[in-house]
Amino acid sequence: MKKWTDKKWTPEILTDLVQWLEDAYPSEGCGLILENEKGQWRFQECENVADRYHKVDPVTFPRTSREFYMIDPREFMRAEDRGEKVAVIVHSHPDVGDYFSPEDIAAALMPRSSEEEKLEPLYPGTDYLVVSVRKAKADGASLFRFHEDNEKFARVARLNKEELRDKVSSKAVRAETVA
Repeated sequence: MKKWTDKKWTPEILTDLVQWLEDAYPSEGCGLILENEKGQWRFQECENVADRYHKVDPVTFPRTSREFYMIDPREFMRAEDRGEKVAVIVHSHPDVGDYFSPEDIAAALMPRSSEEEKLEPLYPGTDYLVVSVRKAKADGASLFRFHEDNEKFARVARLNKEELRDKVSSKAVRAETVA
């Protein structure tokens, strides 16, 4: 597994997304890491609209934000309108770990009409970051990427609790210490 070395993962981005996902606890938080035309990244907080869909149609959408995330599709269109590309889709797993669940995999793939059809990612070239949040504190993060050669998502990088805390900005660590 690759080390977490990409310089685009700045302490500011990690701090912003960790804070957002911790604040969402006990629900799943979600967001996007967007890349501009200069190749710079920024984190975009997104509302988890799972509860809205569940309230309107609990049969089709039986799960709530506690165990499911759904980013408003308009967020993707807004990013495109601004000339930004979705580099990473981010979400948290409250109290269950930083793995890519079967539901995550299904949501990240194009629908197929038969088992013989090739698996294709819904957002080609986009990675997925899953952050484990327990008792409102992030305790691990894993980055997943689709590999076309074997048509599967695989973990390509992971940060444990200590590594994650080391990478968030000192401002956030100071605020946590003071609180």
